[in-house]
Amino acid sequence: MEITSASLFIAISLVVFGISYYYFTTRYKERMTIIERGLPPDYFKESTNYLLFILLLGIVSIGIALGVVTGSFLRSLEIGGIKDFVLPAAVLFFLGLSLLISYFVLRRMVRKK
Repeated sequence: MEITSASLFIAISLVVFGISYYYFTTRYKERMTIIERGLPPDYFKESTNYLLFILLLGIVSIGIALGVVTGSFLRSLEIGGIKDFVLPAAVLFFLGLSLLISYFVLRRMVRKK
């Protein structure tokens, strides 16, 4: 068990290092390209608006919560042999439904702008 947890820790560390290395090298290359072309350093910096992302997370969280509640309710009914997989199925169903709803809401918001 100790070897498994040590190898898991090493794997997670390598993944974090790889992603951060890729991020920082790409950012450095982008900045050097901006300087080489003679553009001002703040050319690509815009005021970042996280409201759409927060709205997406809120809708998805509500969908997951509805899936857990519905799955728990259906599981308590003890209908035949579906007791084992009704909770994950309900969570995934409502997650997909919430993603579709968030897509249409965000598309409508972007069109208004």
